[in-house]
Amino acid sequence: MGEISNIDISEINSKLDVLIRLLASSSISEGASIKENAIVLSRAGIPPKQIADILGTTSNTVNVALSQARKSSKTKTTKKTRR
Repeated sequence: MGEISNIDISEINSKLDVLIRLLASSSISEGASIKENAIVLSRAGIPPKQIADILGTTSNTVNVALSQARKSSKTKTTKKTRR
């Protein structure tokens, strides 16, 4: 059995990154907001920096959008339990 070299691992990582970006691109909607697309990609396990690269924005914008989504979700949950 042959050993896997660092070059092979780097090439594999590069190809996996391309596949992840392709899958992520197919998961987002053109008409959706950055916040909506960031939520979809975040739920897929993609980190904010990569989401920012995919959406063509900054990681700060993605982090703010995800933070707002979490706050909004908590508010909706709290309102439902108070009824």
